[in-house]
Parts: sequence; C-alpha cells; structure tokens
Amino acid sequence: MRIVIAFACMLTVSVASAQAPKPAKPAPAVVAIPDAATSSPADMAKWLKAHTNSNQAFQQALFQWIATHIAYDIPGMYQQKNYKDTAAVLQQVLRSRVGICADYASLYARVCQEAGIAAFTVNGYCLENGTLAPTGAHDWVVVKNGAQWTVTDPTWGAGTVDGARFTPRLNWEWFQVAPQVAVKRHIPFDPMWQLLTNPVRHDAVGVSRQSGPVFNYNDTISKYLRQPRFERLSGALARMERYGGAANPFVMAELDWLRQTVKVLAGNREIEERNKLVDQFNVANEDYTEMVKWYNEYVSFKNSQFLPEKPDLAVRKMIAAMVSRAEDLSKRVGAMHGADAGMTDHLRELGAAVQEMRGKIMAEDEFVNRYLKTEKSKRRSLFYVEVVEKS
Repeated sequence: MRIVIAFACMLTVSVASAQAPKPAKPAPAVVAIPDAATSSPADMAKWLKAHTNSNQAFQQALFQWIATHIAYDIPGMYQQKNYKDTAAVLQQVLRSRVGICADYASLYARVCQEAGIAAFTVNGYCLENGTLAPTGAHDWVVVKNGAQWTVTDPTWGAGTVDGARFTPRLNWEWFQVAPQVAVKRHIPFDPMWQLLTNPVRHDAVGVSRQSGPVFNYNDTISKYLRQPRFERLSGALARMERYGGAANPFVMAELDWLRQTVKVLAGNREIEERNKLVDQFNVANEDYTEMVKWYNEYVSFKNSQFLPEKPDLAVRKMIAAMVSRAEDLSKRVGAMHGADAGMTDHLRELGAAVQEMRGKIMAEDEFVNRYLKTEKSKRRSLFYVEVVEKS
C-alpha cells in the first residue's frame, strides 16, 4: 500500500502553469466518449476500440475526455491518504469526476490496458527551469505503441491550479512526449522508467549529463513485468541507489519507503517460505508413513513365501512401486533445507529414516529380481537360504 501526498501532485500542476507558456500543440480531431460508456475503465476501452481506428486515435480521445471531465480534487490536495490502484477506486473517480494525479494517471493507464495497450503509471518528481521543483511526488503514464515509448501526463493536460482554485484547460503539450524531452521536467524515481539508454542520475539532475554505460531499459522492463512485487521493488531500489541515491528529499522519501516495504516483504517471504517448507515436510512425513505401511505389507507377504500366490507381474509391480516411492521421497527430502535449527533437525531425522527404509526396499528389490529369475520349482528355497544368511 502506497502513501500519496495529494497536495504535492496539486502543486505540480500549479508550477507547470507558472512558467512562460509554450506554444500549445494543435488539438487533434477526436471522438467524444458518451457518458453512457464511462461507468468503468473496461466500458471506456470497449467503446473506444469500437469507435477509433488506431491506438493513436484511441489515446487522443481518452486524453481529451480525462482532461475535460475529471477535475482536480482540491479538498484532497491537503489530505494524506492510502492510495490503492483498484477498480473500485477508479470507478469512484469516474462517478465523482474528481481525482489527484495518481487517479488521472491510473485511469489513463487502466483504460489503455483494458484495450491491450501497454501503459504503466510512473511515480517521480518534477523540475522547474532545470532545478528541483518544490512540489513533491507526481504520477504520470508511459505507453508503448509498437516499439516506441512515449510519456503522457493526464494531470498536466487537464488544467492549472491557483491557490485553492482549479482552472480546467485542455493542454496537448503533455500528450505523448518523447522520453528525452519528458525527462527535462519529469524524473521517475526508478531510472528504468526514463526510457533512456543513458538515464539521468538523481544526483546529476539539472546539470550536463555525462556519458555512462548503456542501459537496456526494454529488457529491464520486460523482466520487471514478469516479476512478483518483492523482486520489482528490490530491483527499483537497487537501480535508484545505483543512479544517484538519496540526492534530494523526494528521492530520500521514496528510498525510505522502498527499504521499509522491501524489508516487510522479505520478512513475509521468509514466513511464507518456512510455512511452505513445513507443508512439504508434513507431506513427506505422511508419504514416509505410507511407505513404511507398504513395506510392512510386503514383508508380511514375503514371510508367507509369497502366498497366496500372485502372478509374477503383480509381484514385480508391488516392489517397483515401493522403489519408485522411495526414490521420489529421497529426492524430495534431500532438496529441502531447514530455515532454522529446529527444522534442520526434523529434516535430518526424516532424511535418515527415509534412507534407511530406501536401503531395505532396494535390498528387497534385489531379492524379487532373483525370485523372478528362478525356476518356479526352486523359488521356495530362496526363502530358506535368506533365513539362513540372516541368522
């Protein structure tokens, strides 16, 4: 669960409007999404897919709708809240028609995802005239169309804020910006999301960039998307530390959050791994008990000199099943490693018992092989020979 400082996103919009305005991109001709199609991100995606002829037109219509229908949440700008990017939260945004930057970005990304467009929310901080803007964290979106990545900021495209007043103003300047241009204003906490082969270091923001080792962000993102949450956050933490570390208060706060979260997840993973090991141990112990039962039934049958008589194939199957179970159980127990002294002792005891039973079963496998290779008229003598050998 992520803590979002709502007013920080609000100030980012205010700062964006405080600078000398750049010439706005010409507004493209886009379709207007009807209210009936905006009850959920999935409904919006379905309607847009049916009424646009390309991913470009899809995203233009989505950008315009969000900018002209979602107002910035002024009351929420002073509140600190636990933000959860869930379907319920986004549906609330669609019903209320207000949100903070995390809502703008998440709604845009979710609608794209519902349509099969690779879009992801990104968290970071912003620059003003090449220096750190005192605005806190901000959220925007990166989208991959084909092989090309672009950066879109639905919040900055929706309007401006002056004090406690939000002024809607559709601004196409922040629609599908090239990564090398976007990084002049938007710095992701995780350098991977700069989408550059030579990412800006956090401790070099606003200064001339030095040439560094090539960073394959496409491969890194591809790996990231296949990972569970612990590996994702651990990787982001490592990249942030490698690319400048705690260079400013915003990065410091993000690093603190990541370290704490990774520590908690690591602890949870440790507990989950131990519980998983306990479950595996219990299953193996039950299998051992069953194997002992099978062995005792076999010994009883052998003590009666394999009477009542069974077909050779049935005798062979009986011992083969025991051998297979012993081999499988031996491998499973051997692959388990105790997370603490107590579990290590339990595994050692079970492993020794399994190996002892496995040895007995393998000895009986040899006996059955001899038995089946012997003429039927001479098989009874094998039982007497074995009794003499054991005595």
